[in-house]
Amino acid sequence: MKVVAIVAAYNEEENIGNVLKVLLASKNLDEVIVVDDGSKDKTVQIAEKLGAKVIRISPNQGKGNAMKEGLKQTNAEIIAFFDADLTGLTKDHIPQLIAPVLEGKAVECVGLRDRWWFFPELLARIDPLLAIGGERVMKRFVFENIPFKFMKGFMVETSINYYCSVKKLPVAYVKLKGLNQVVKEKKWGIVSGFLARLKMIWQIIKIRTQIITHRKEFEDLKIDGQ
Repeated sequence: MKVVAIVAAYNEEENIGNVLKVLLASKNLDEVIVVDDGSKDKTVQIAEKLGAKVIRISPNQGKGNAMKEGLKQTNAEIIAFFDADLTGLTKDHIPQLIAPVLEGKAVECVGLRDRWWFFPELLARIDPLLAIGGERVMKRFVFENIPFKFMKGFMVETSINYYCSVKKLPVAYVKLKGLNQVVKEKKWGIVSGFLARLKMIWQIIKIRTQIITHRKEFEDLKIDGQ
C-alpha cells in the first residue's frame, strides 16, 4: 500500500532540512508532503529545494489543521506523520514505524522518543493518552473519522490516542533509538521556551479532561468505513 509522510512545520528553518533529507531518501515512503503553517522564515524554501511537495497555509492555524490539510493532498491509505524539529532521525526509524501498520498488526504505530531513560515507554503503559509524540503511522481512517473540533492545537495526538482506546483498535509502540527533538528552550530562549513548555503541559492536562468527557461522542464515531 502507498505510504505518504506528512510534516507540519512552523518556522523550522533550523531543523526541517535534516528531517526531510532522511524522509526523502527513504525507500519506505512514496511521497513527502510538507505543510507550512504560516512560517515567516525559510522553511518553505528549504523544503522546496530538497524536493518535498509543499503546501502553504497562512496565517498560522495550528498543527492539527496543518495535518488535516496535508491529508487532503494524498489518497494514500497509510499516513506517516513526523514533527519538523526532530534530531537523530535515521532511515532505520521509518520501517520500524511503518511495519506494524503495513503488516496489519495495528491501525496505528506510535514512535517513542529516546529520552529520560524509559519515561516515554512508562507513560504509554500507564496511560496511552499520554503517548503524545508526533512520530506516528496510521491508517488514514483513524485521522479522518475524528471530528476536527477534537484535532485543534495540542489536541490532535491525545484525540487520536483516545479514539483508538475507546474503539479498542490495536495500537503498536516502538522505541526509536537516538530520536529526540529540539527543546523549546533552545528554540525560543530560556524564558520564552520554559513558559511555552508550561503552557503545553497545562493544555495537555486540560485537553485530556475535555476529551474524556466526550466519551459517548467518541464511542459513536465510525471505524474505517463503517
